[in-house]
Amino acid sequence: MSAALVPLAPLLLVAATAGLLIVLDLLPPREGKGHLGVVALAGVVAALAGALTLWGREGRAFGGMLLLDNFAVFLDVVICYAAALVLLLSMDYLRRNGMESGEYYILVLLATLGMMLMAQAADLIVIFLALELMSLSLYVLAGLFRGRLTSAESSMKYFLLGAFATGFFVYGIALIYGATGTTALDRIAAASGGLQRDPLLLIGFGLLLVGFGFKISSVPFH
Repeated sequence: MSAALVPLAPLLLVAATAGLLIVLDLLPPREGKGHLGVVALAGVVAALAGALTLWGREGRAFGGMLLLDNFAVFLDVVICYAAALVLLLSMDYLRRNGMESGEYYILVLLATLGMMLMAQAADLIVIFLALELMSLSLYVLAGLFRGRLTSAESSMKYFLLGAFATGFFVYGIALIYGATGTTALDRIAAASGGLQRDPLLLIGFGLLLVGFGFKISSVPFH
């Protein structure tokens, strides 16, 4: 593996597993896709193991837009561990409810990928893309029970509120870029030292906080 791709190893494992599940889900039979859960779990465990091997290493990828450090590795381990628990706990539930579809496992992996990408993000653009990848997957997961009105309702409400929050987030990025001339987190930190009273920067940070607050249902945005 290229040295530039080493920081991305856990992310690439999750992405490759999601791609493999998409292919396997197209194969017959159309029902009884419980074995895909095992494949998804194996991919997440492999990503967890890969993240652990990166402890103590530092690196950047894609022109510094992704950053690997011990904090990012720690978050990747926590995210993969949580995803593995979700997959383990949901397999029997899906089987009992006759919902062993490949799309569930694919969406869980895509949401996991978005969270891991956010953990390594060193740029506001990457944070936005990672946040939306996670959010879009969760919108669909919320409406997975197609036959239940409450499931469809919750998915639609989540989508509408999420789209509303995205507007705040993107506008916040635009204001911060206008105030600092960059979307890189380290450059924003350096530039903001002399702009502490700049209203454009403060409003931008405030809108970012509002966008995140809606996304995670934080008080008072819940």
